[in-house]
Amino acid sequence: MEKFKLALAQIESEPGNLDANLKKMLGYIDRAGDEGARMIIFPEMCLPGYMVMDGKDFHSFFALATDFKDSATEELLSSAKKNQLHIIYGASTRSKNVEGIYFNSAILLTADGRIELYHKSHLPTGNHGGCVFYEGLYAKHGSEFPVFLLPEVKLGMQVCFDAFFPEVSRILAIKGAELIVNISAAPVSSKMSFDKILQARALENVCYFAYVNVAGTQRGISFFGNSRLLNPLGMPVLELRVGEEDFGIAEFNPDLLSGLRRQLDMLRDRARRPEIYRELLEDFS
Repeated sequence: MEKFKLALAQIESEPGNLDANLKKMLGYIDRAGDEGARMIIFPEMCLPGYMVMDGKDFHSFFALATDFKDSATEELLSSAKKNQLHIIYGASTRSKNVEGIYFNSAILLTADGRIELYHKSHLPTGNHGGCVFYEGLYAKHGSEFPVFLLPEVKLGMQVCFDAFFPEVSRILAIKGAELIVNISAAPVSSKMSFDKILQARALENVCYFAYVNVAGTQRGISFFGNSRLLNPLGMPVLELRVGEEDFGIAEFNPDLLSGLRRQLDMLRDRARRPEIYRELLEDFS
């Protein structure tokens, strides 16, 4: 593996205005390509906008859900190829197999034209930290944790609330992920919690961890932004501004990653003892 640059694009989307959001994304993709990035990461639900906070706009969530046969996908794939970079972004997606099933998804469009998906597995519904969420009323839970092999890196993806469940990141790391990307739409009330857990997810899994959050305000909810890339010790390589739209480029260093994975035991079989973790599967509720 060689060093490569990845771009974090902390944008403010307009709920329901896919055309405007797409235009903004394409502008940032061109900027990332001009600056030599091999990957660009956008926030959760950035293409249609994050309209699921108020529990009212079901129409936009469903109507703007993609099956990847639409013009927006074509434009994004074309831009990925033109700029020779991978694009990660969030949108609502339609099930390929069952009519009427929708997901809140992290989408990977590769520079060579592949489309890969991760469906958010933990959907906040109800009161969480002083905010009321409605995601479980819109979307179906995902239940798989794929790792994607790219020329630059082995990639795992997750969405926002998934970071609060250490099992998600650990599964990805055990399956070989060197970079875990979390795309997010986290309101200001949750900033303190994310500040604590994101460092832990990077360190405990000895991986690079990219967190890209929505900025600005949508439907009266303010999002804290403050996207970041953390190294395998949980230390920031790049941090974007709090609360406002921002963009930055950082470097993934495979030498640091491989060196730390040789030194730290957390992922090695001699240190892990999965045979004694059976209680994780028990229901203690």
